[in-house]
Amino acid sequence: MRRVLTSLALLAVSTAALGAQVQPKRFSVTTRLGAITPERAASMDVGGLVGLDTEYSFNRYVALGTSLDVARSNTHGADFVARLRYGNAATGGGDTVFYQYLSQPVNTFNLGVFGLARYPAGKLAPFVMAGVGNYTMLLDTQVAGRAARRNNMSYTFGAGAWYALNERTGIQLDVRSMTMRKYDRAFLDPSSGKSPNTVFPEDFPAVPAAKNTAQNTVITLGFRYIPGASGGN
Repeated sequence: MRRVLTSLALLAVSTAALGAQVQPKRFSVTTRLGAITPERAASMDVGGLVGLDTEYSFNRYVALGTSLDVARSNTHGADFVARLRYGNAATGGGDTVFYQYLSQPVNTFNLGVFGLARYPAGKLAPFVMAGVGNYTMLLDTQVAGRAARRNNMSYTFGAGAWYALNERTGIQLDVRSMTMRKYDRAFLDPSSGKSPNTVFPEDFPAVPAAKNTAQNTVITLGFRYIPGASGGN
């Protein structure tokens, strides 16, 4: 009997903790840390990502929020092969040819708004979300030797779940697909196309066909906090 009462008490506490986190007309803030994996045609390597979500719950099941993701990764060097010639310029333009993979760091910011639908069940609340936004890619000026940026529209779809730790805090795991529109891979070329490998391209890995969109998979683990939550009110 004691075990049953203890179990019921724990269940009541767990339900109360989750109920406090899904009360309507309440703001929450989630900080996220994870990785971003671009599709191969984007010519970008896997990078680190930090994110910040703010969310307003209309009721226990529907919310509207904003998100900011900041990622840093490197261009895929094998996709940008430069052909460099050294030696006596009078001898066919030089007598030594050197091929080099070129790579550079890129900072990406994605700011957007999203809608979210969830289903609270005990301390666990699975959810799905979708949103639109704007991404900005910035080259590292110290590496690229120039200030350059590119921005356009993005859209995001995702799913995940968060687990209530108490009335104010919880942890969140989610997977999102973020697609960049009007993506320009040439923008990422460290040599700006000045020294392309046009002599022996067959000796190097094939570069995938360029696309005007780039799909990125984002996996993050987050910490959720609800300001002012107390006693489920």
